[in-house]
Amino acid sequence: LAWCFLSIVIASLKSDWAIAAITIGAGGAFAFVTLTVIRPAMRVIASPVLAGKPLTQGWLSGVLVLLAVACYLTDIIGIYAIFGAFMLGISMPRGGFAEKLVERIEPLTVSLLLPMFFVFSGLNTSIGLLDSASAIWTTLLLLVAACIGKGVGCSLAAKLTGSSTRDALCIGSLMNARGLMELIVLNIALDHNIITPKFFSIMVVVAIITTAMATPLFRLFRPAPSKLETIPAMT
Repeated sequence: LAWCFLSIVIASLKSDWAIAAITIGAGGAFAFVTLTVIRPAMRVIASPVLAGKPLTQGWLSGVLVLLAVACYLTDIIGIYAIFGAFMLGISMPRGGFAEKLVERIEPLTVSLLLPMFFVFSGLNTSIGLLDSASAIWTTLLLLVAACIGKGVGCSLAAKLTGSSTRDALCIGSLMNARGLMELIVLNIALDHNIITPKFFSIMVVVAIITTAMATPLFRLFRPAPSKLETIPAMT
């Protein structure tokens, strides 16, 4: 839904509502085909690996090619590459197949691709633009609004649905963290001139601070369990 709203914003700025219609329609069609055709097919194709056979180089190459195609199609559609990767991830058979894929792909993703994206976002960020009182006050105001919107909002939602106060505060602390998804949306908005470089920098600062707050707040509300408490969980 967030990507659909983004396409609507872009369409309104360009005064061409066909952009939003095509993006939402084609994105929905892509999701439908992925879930009704690709997902069952992957379950059948991956059955040998699910039965215990090793994940060969050919399997890995095939999945990566399929990933590239999915990302390319959704990028052409206008709903952006991450949506294709997300939908393909949903379509992967659960269990051993997904676990073996994660084992092979995650080290490269976490060690190389993710840092490269953060470097790219950092190069687009100009902290020097926050050189006025108005910019600093805007940053602080958005920081407070962000914490209330996600941190406090998610804590209240958890509390109202039966969580303990401590658990609710832990959920709010973790949900308050921003990061990858926000930066992706911000970079897209910057590329389409929806936001200015100054506002981009402000939002990046807000994302960094709220993400950095998550672990200390979580530890504050949920102290590390004692050794005696961890033994049953481990066994």
